[in-house]
Amino acid sequence: MNTPSHVILNLALLGRRSKSHLNSPIFWGAMVPDLAMFGFYGWARLIANMDEATIWGEAYYEPFWQDIFDAGNSIPIALLVIAIALGVRHYRPQWHSLAEGTIFLAASVILHCLADLPVHVDDGHRHFWPLSNFRFESPISYWDPDHHGGIVALGEFLLVLLASGRVWKILKSRWLCGLLLGSSGVMWLLYASFYLRGA
Repeated sequence: MNTPSHVILNLALLGRRSKSHLNSPIFWGAMVPDLAMFGFYGWARLIANMDEATIWGEAYYEPFWQDIFDAGNSIPIALLVIAIALGVRHYRPQWHSLAEGTIFLAASVILHCLADLPVHVDDGHRHFWPLSNFRFESPISYWDPDHHGGIVALGEFLLVLLASGRVWKILKSRWLCGLLLGSSGVMWLLYASFYLRGA
């Protein structure tokens, strides 16, 4: 799935207007699994001067980068973070707020991973790393037209559209809500042009 979609869906599922202080950890938890990808792309494009085909056809699959991507997409690591935060919350009550934010950040990482798991064909992550090198190869893709990408993209769009109504109610800052929904809108315009150009 696309990063803005993860943010909107995770906020819709985990967010509460009455606990708006947790919206930031939920936001960042939805972003964490993709942050290394943004850094990788910036390095590959701006520093290494790679073209798109080399970036996504070769460099992306190098073991060094795969290990970094997989660490950020690891469900066991996120569960370990939750376990540590629960311990901190129990033994250090004065850190309750920090522990609660950490729990929601890690839970948001897990939701991101679970949403990505069924929509990656050969570009998925080892979501159970470092306990296992298993990499699920789904028959459907969130982007690849050769693996029903157009249909999956439409489903993702409809899910985000439904979730956006809830996010609008949860976020207290209309500016932040507009920015989030606007970035999602721009992403969908670019995405639609990709499929229309390929049609």
